[in-house]
Amino acid sequence: MNNYIVTNIRLPEEDYFRLKEEALKKRKSFSAVIRDKITKKRPGNYEKILLTPTDWFTQKDYQDYKKMRLGLKKRAKMYDW
Repeated sequence: MNNYIVTNIRLPEEDYFRLKEEALKKRKSFSAVIRDKITKKRPGNYEKILLTPTDWFTQKDYQDYKKMRLGLKKRAKMYDW
């Protein structure tokens, strides 16, 4: 299940109508077209690529981060109704 956050954006009139027309042609909602435009496909190891060890971000920092994320996922499952 995806969690969405509601937001309010301002678009120039010409962009709004161009996107609205694209949504009609693709038979999608306007929101779906916007989401497609801003969402990029990420490689499977995207998180690891971002968190590769450097002089200020060590291997130990990465391991600590993985432990923290695992704990967060377990807590999220516990409260997921």
